[in-house]
Amino acid sequence: MPSPEQDVRVRAATPADDDSVLAVLAHGYGRAFTPEWLQWKHRDSPWGPSRCWIAEDDAGSLGVVFGLAWRLEWEGNDVPAWRLVDGATTPRAQRRGVFRRVVAAELAAAATPPGIVIATATPEARDAHVKNGAAALDPISSQHRPVMWRPAAVQSDAAVLESWRPPDASSSLHTRWDAGALRWRLDPRSGIVYFASRLAQCDRPHGVVHRLVSQHGLRTLVITAQWGDPADVAKLIAALTRRDKAVSVLAPAGPGAVAKRARLAWSRGNSLLCVWSDTTAPWTTAAVSIQGWALDGLTLEGVI
Repeated sequence: MPSPEQDVRVRAATPADDDSVLAVLAHGYGRAFTPEWLQWKHRDSPWGPSRCWIAEDDAGSLGVVFGLAWRLEWEGNDVPAWRLVDGATTPRAQRRGVFRRVVAAELAAAATPPGIVIATATPEARDAHVKNGAAALDPISSQHRPVMWRPAAVQSDAAVLESWRPPDASSSLHTRWDAGALRWRLDPRSGIVYFASRLAQCDRPHGVVHRLVSQHGLRTLVITAQWGDPADVAKLIAALTRRDKAVSVLAPAGPGAVAKRARLAWSRGNSLLCVWSDTTAPWTTAAVSIQGWALDGLTLEGVI
């Protein structure tokens, strides 16, 4: 008689499995996932369609995980990358090694050509990833800080993304965004409303991507990306908080993040990053240290 693990089969999912995949995700996360979301995130990515692995037995689906195509940059070089995202199992998968096996399938597929596999994780998932060979990096902190309002004319539209400039962090690994990739990332099919803004009276390339959250009637500006001269960005953020009547801003900052730590700020949450990297690759030393990364909220947010 086969063991519970031997009875599990793992294979690449096809579009014919969409209903099963979405149902497993709904079981795992406790919320609905739509075909529109699946099309946006895993088929319309500018870096190519995702791989999806599905585990099943004779009674049906047990678990899924996606390998989302990504692109990183290091010292001016393109680094192929994949992200382990949207992994979930059903109650019947308990103690059958399902999550480990679907993750192992994606890691094997990502091994050629050599690149980097990353995952932002919960503490429980981080521990599972370490058992699968990942390096668990120190947490990347998000900082919450007050901002003084400042009047300035602001332009907010998709054209702002054309002024995107990569961070001044060539020796650090960072997402290789461009205007097209940013438009995909900010697509409303993600379920989140983002704004891209710049100072109307400033010709230098700069900008901020943000969203708004409200708690107890108090608004916070969540900064998910920023580029350009720091003085221009600071003036823009002050103008945006005034326009949107926000009392504070929240953004990843410090080691592992694009933005530096600010004064008069306090930590509010961490991103846990797990990394798999070929030991022969030139970027491996950078990849397995939090100091080797410069990431923004668009890369770290749970929606992606």
